[in-house]
Order: sequence, then C-alpha cells, then structure tokens
Amino acid sequence: MLFKRYRPREGIHIDPIFRALQDTILNPCVALALYLIIISVLSSQSVEEDRDRNITGWLRHAAKWVLCVTVAGALLSLNRILNTGSLNNWVTAESQSWGSEIAVITGGSSGIGASVVQQLLEREPDARVVVIDFCPLEFTPPANSKVHCYHCDLSKSDALKAVCERIRTEVGSPTILINSAGLTRGQTITGGKYHDVELTFKTNIIAPFLLVKEFLPAMVGRNHGHIVGISSLSAVITPARLADYGATKQGVLTLQNTLRQELRFEEKAPKVRVTSVVLGFVATPMFKGKTNQSGFLSPLLHVDTVGEAIVDAIVARESRSIWLPGIGGLVAMLAAGPDWLGEMLRNSTQRIRVDYVGRQTTDPDTGGLCKAEEGT
Repeated sequence: MLFKRYRPREGIHIDPIFRALQDTILNPCVALALYLIIISVLSSQSVEEDRDRNITGWLRHAAKWVLCVTVAGALLSLNRILNTGSLNNWVTAESQSWGSEIAVITGGSSGIGASVVQQLLEREPDARVVVIDFCPLEFTPPANSKVHCYHCDLSKSDALKAVCERIRTEVGSPTILINSAGLTRGQTITGGKYHDVELTFKTNIIAPFLLVKEFLPAMVGRNHGHIVGISSLSAVITPARLADYGATKQGVLTLQNTLRQELRFEEKAPKVRVTSVVLGFVATPMFKGKTNQSGFLSPLLHVDTVGEAIVDAIVARESRSIWLPGIGGLVAMLAAGPDWLGEMLRNSTQRIRVDYVGRQTTDPDTGGLCKAEEGT
C-alpha cells in the first residue's frame, strides 16, 4: 500500500511527488530531527582551520533552511488536522462490523462506480453493496459477494422512489450512499433541446438530492452513515458546451456542504460523514479526446485512482474533501480571485479537445434514456 502511494497509475505527476515531500522533508518531525542534528554538530564543532569555518558556515546556512522547512511542515500538518477535525465535527465515528453496512452506489455498473464497488468488496468482503444503474454490470462480482443490482432511470423520480422502497424492503436501510451516476449532453445553451437540459439536471443533481432525502433519515436515527457526492472541476471553471453539466456539479458541492451544516446543527447527527469529490478528467467511457493539459500538473485520472480515494474515506469513516488531481484545489482558489484571473482560467479551457456529448442515447420523442452512461 505504501509503495502504491508513490507509484501512481497515471505515471509521474505532481501529486505523488508532493505526497512524498509531505511524508519526508515536510514532515515536521523529520525536519525538526534534522535541524537538531545540525545544531548539535555546530555546538560540538571547533573552528580551527578555514575548512572548518567553511563547513560551519554551510551548516549554519543549512540550519536556517531546515528550520524554515520545519515551520512550513508544521503549518501544513496543522492545516490537515484542522481540515479533518472541522469536516468531522471533532468526533470519531465508532467502528462497526462491515456485515452491517449497506453501500448504495449509483452508476455502479462501470467506470468510477464500478471501481468503488470492486475495491470496497476487495477490502471489506462482508459489506453488502447495492448498485443502481440503467445499464447492466460490466464486471463480474467476486464469488460469494453480497451485490444487489437494481435497474433504474434516475431521471424519473417515480422510478427512483420505487427502487428506494425495494432496497429498504429487500436489503435494508443503506448506511453508505455514493452518488456516482451522471451524464453530459455536450450542447451549447442555445443549441440543446429542452430534454437535454432536463435529463442532465434530473440525473446529475435532482436524483442525488432525492436519494439523500430517501436514505438520510435512517442514518440520522443511528447517527451513523456516509454520503459521498462526486463533483467536477467544471463546477469551478466551466468550458463552453458544459453549462448544464457544470451547474449540476456545482449543485452537488452545494448539496454536500449544506448537508454537512444540517447534520451538524439541525439533525444533531455529527457522526454521519459527508465526503465531496471534485475531479478533473477521468479515463471512463464518458471521456473521448485530448485534454491538451500538462500531464505532470493535471493528468488524465485512472478510474481506480478515484475509486481508491473514495474507498479510503469510507473505510476510514472520515468526511473528506477530495480534489483529484490535487492542483484542482489551487485552481478553485485562483478562480475565486480577481475577475481577470478567473476569465483567464476559463479561457484556457478552449484548448481542451474533448467530446462532451457522452455515450448515452435518448428517445427523440420523449427525451428519455435509451442507453445510459456510467458514473462520471
């Protein structure tokens, strides 16, 4: 596991390098130990020759830099502690048997959702997993695994409500909800049809909202559960042809953030976890084309990288704010800055050569799904 942490599936890029720095040079304990060693050497060294003076000068200079690194590492560690504590209400969720956990994953037939299903079962084989999707599974679950599949067009609220009732009756009340399903139509604001807009909003934000509404009360009653919402960097800097998609993904972030507030102050359920995942481009069947972005700063993500990050949060029973690639968090901060900087970032999306239409097809008369795509 430790080796995999520094050997990314996407090849060498900035995220694993920064992780390695955090675990070594920017680890305040490591940096402080090095600083104390240098100070100890300086205090015991006698300056007798020019060579000794040169060494002493170099060590003093190094000590200053190491001290700066120690302070920087301490500030980064403090930031991580504050982030984790505030997102989790400064309380630890009790560990429970995975045999009592029921995880619902929308869009779990393929893509990110399928990766979450497979990695969760690999790490916690006793967990019961429920897949809600319009398409059949594109993988074979492990033998003796407890996987339940439900066919549903999430854009239809009546069908969604019916499938939720079936899940509660046939499997039980879910303790984990991962809203992974999503689609994009790739139309301009004036070019798309009414049903393109409606289908995108119903699937990407209304369905997650209704699913939370269905399954949250039982989690609140037990003060135990986890809700994961998958958003996109397009919520922050939205390219042309993705207005509806970007709006829904911004809606997912708002849903997650507000849900955390309501659990804290309204529902009084501080141990129910809420994780937000904000993604760049991911190599799923939804993706076609070239990002024309730096592979070092913003690589095309492997679905298992995303799935692993989500499962890590679930298994740790921690609320997390996950940005993949990590530079997305910096982009979000810059986009919230001066208007000229935000416009510059949005203008840069014109270099992207990606087909946003997606692989789903719709009925030309009703606008309903004929073939749905997997999680985004």
